Amino acid sequence: MSTGVNGSGFTSHQKERLLWVYKSDVNTGLSVLLLQKTNSLNIALEYVANRLSITAFLTFWLAVWAALVMSALISNRFEQNNKRLAFMASHDDLTGLPNRYHLVSMLNNFLTKEETSGVPPEDRKGALLLIDLDKFKEVNDTMGHAAGDELLVSISKRLSELAGTKAQVTRYGGDEFVIWHQELDRMEAEVLAQDIVAACRQPLLVNNIRFEIGASIGIACYPQHGSEVDVLFKRADVAMYHAKKHRFGYQMFDQTLSSQTAYWTSLRGQLNNALQQSQFVLYYQPKVTLPQGVVVGVEALVRWEHPEEGLLAPGMFIDIIEQSTVVHEFTRYVLRQAIMQCRLWLNQGIRISVAVNLSPYNLRDDEFIPFLKEQLSAHLVPPELMEIELTESGTMSDLNVAQRMFPLLRAVGVKVSIDDFGTGMSSLAYVKKLDVNYIKIDRSFITNITTDFRDVAVIKSMLLLCSNLNKEVIAEGVETPEQAEKLHELGCQLAQGYYFGKPMHPLVITPLLIKDIPDLAIVTPIKPIKKATP
Repeated sequence: MSTGVNGSGFTSHQKERLLWVYKSDVNTGLSVLLLQKTNSLNIALEYVANRLSITAFLTFWLAVWAALVMSALISNRFEQNNKRLAFMASHDDLTGLPNRYHLVSMLNNFLTKEETSGVPPEDRKGALLLIDLDKFKEVNDTMGHAAGDELLVSISKRLSELAGTKAQVTRYGGDEFVIWHQELDRMEAEVLAQDIVAACRQPLLVNNIRFEIGASIGIACYPQHGSEVDVLFKRADVAMYHAKKHRFGYQMFDQTLSSQTAYWTSLRGQLNNALQQSQFVLYYQPKVTLPQGVVVGVEALVRWEHPEEGLLAPGMFIDIIEQSTVVHEFTRYVLRQAIMQCRLWLNQGIRISVAVNLSPYNLRDDEFIPFLKEQLSAHLVPPELMEIELTESGTMSDLNVAQRMFPLLRAVGVKVSIDDFGTGMSSLAYVKKLDVNYIKIDRSFITNITTDFRDVAVIKSMLLLCSNLNKEVIAEGVETPEQAEKLHELGCQLAQGYYFGKPMHPLVITPLLIKDIPDLAIVTPIKPIKKATP
């Protein structure tokens, strides 16, 4: 069998590439060498190389393009996030309005430009309106925070519409809003404030329930009331507090308000400590029968034994308390003290009713009635010896709540009174709707009862109405024997006022109540009056 040697490869000759194949047979000595130019292969290889180069080029630029696109997307997303963060930092999440930070920054820029513009001060103008919602806390307490949020959104839209596009409306925090308008003078700012007060009194529908909240507005004008942001805000706050305290709706800042408001602010900051230190004490004013002048009850009237200011009357601090966060705690403190005093009098054989004034905010306190029951039980005081008083204006502020709460109070066994009756707008119309024991005629109808036939006519109407509705009437503010006699002549059987006794400390009034009193006696004379002649 013959064998052969084979070989193959590539070689170059005169710049040409050749493929060689060699075949030989050792037995015969024959051999064959084949040579073939590789042009086709070169073309193929060049084609492949070209395609690979093009592919690499395209791949490179595709990668570059993808990187640029990704970079642009990331940059755009980063820019959007930055804008979103900047918006969040300068705007309120709930209402979408600018926040306090944005307002202060904008005002600083505006005032800086104005101060360096060379424009005379008398030609500059601008108005800052600080708006505080009056009854927002009630909505939050009764309907929950979701309803409160919905109300804030509605108010923010209403304010934006009223202020117009040239104004900056800001949610300042909580239930406070600020409107800055750089084109308003003093009179124009007051007109805007009037419109806002009127608009906020219009009912808003929240969860299918109509709410009337109201607003108190303080106004500070630039540059009359200040040329710095902090000064404008402080003075708008002073004016707003004055408007809220006196229920004016709105108040333009006046220099005379500053010292007064500083005093109120100081007292407001001392409320918690005053409660903890038991600085509030109860004085008691007698209620008597006509014409005998026999004491049938007392009204508890709170005083503040201030360590520096002395004895403060309620007019100095009650409004501050009602606008603070301690209103419920304060009322419970007063109620507890009154119940304890009633127990002390019972221990001395004095069985007499004690009346305690409530704030309208207390009617929304779900824990008030359980607290009342607990205190009466703890001190073994019969419920019928306690009387709860609420002003007519306080009752009218939310008649639905009053109609719901009064029967619950009556169910406990305590008595219920409407104080300052006749000062409201719908007195005679709404009395029949309230489950109360007593109607207290306001002192404004008593002052001129002996000389003004119109006051006599009003009192006659009230007495007739209450008699038909089976409610007893108490006349407040009786200061002269002539007034007492006239009231008795008209048919009024109960009265209260300085003529019978001023509010007195327990140590002062107790001896008067216990004097010559038989065991378990209910009443005792304080100051008999002359019996009216027929």
